[in-house]
Amino acid sequence: MGVKIHLLRMSLRERLVKALIMVSKDGVFTRESLKRESGLGDFMIDDFINSLINEGILVRIGDGYKSVIPPHRLIRYFVDRGVYVDLESISRYLPWDEFEALIRLLFEEWGFRVVSRLRVPVAGSRVEFDVIAYRRPWVLLIEAKHWRRVSSSIRQIVGRHLEKVGSVAREPEVLMSRIGVNWGEALLIPVVITWHRASTELIEGVPVVSIYQVNSFINEFDGIIDGIRSFSVSWRRL
Repeated sequence: MGVKIHLLRMSLRERLVKALIMVSKDGVFTRESLKRESGLGDFMIDDFINSLINEGILVRIGDGYKSVIPPHRLIRYFVDRGVYVDLESISRYLPWDEFEALIRLLFEEWGFRVVSRLRVPVAGSRVEFDVIAYRRPWVLLIEAKHWRRVSSSIRQIVGRHLEKVGSVAREPEVLMSRIGVNWGEALLIPVVITWHRASTELIEGVPVVSIYQVNSFINEFDGIIDGIRSFSVSWRRL
């Protein structure tokens, strides 16, 4: 009986969290909107809101409430407290930049420095990377895809991403000067990260990683690096 009660409570809390992310994404929301989206009763709604106010996560704005942190940090707040957050089901409620922000946050927590939406001039044109995470000697060049399921075009996406990484590998000093890296040598590693829930797979040696698997991917990185496509580059120190 105790296990069933625990699972029930977790299920209700997950519904509250999902509803909160849905109603708070555009700013101020009301108690009634949270109640409507979650389908839960007054006591649970009030207890949930009051606990988040006490934690400094929500503030009152007139007759409504507002989260003081953006959606990606709100997601992380609940995950850190053991609440399962179904990223696939809420992905359609989050703007594109919040997906990138969540990727940045995950890598930063593993000690990477991170930049996003960086344009790099190469061979008379420019290439753009959604997220770049680097920690010596690795520079991960990440293509972020806001898919809730695997797309049939994934191989084309990987192919184009490889071309971009290959182009900057031929002139690495340009990229390195943009991100402030002065190591003299590095491994450029192309990665694709998506919303969909799946195990990490390699396509042409490029890791295609679900947002759910990013922590595992980073944790196991030392052990799998030899099987991953990479570009070894060197340049004169700045």
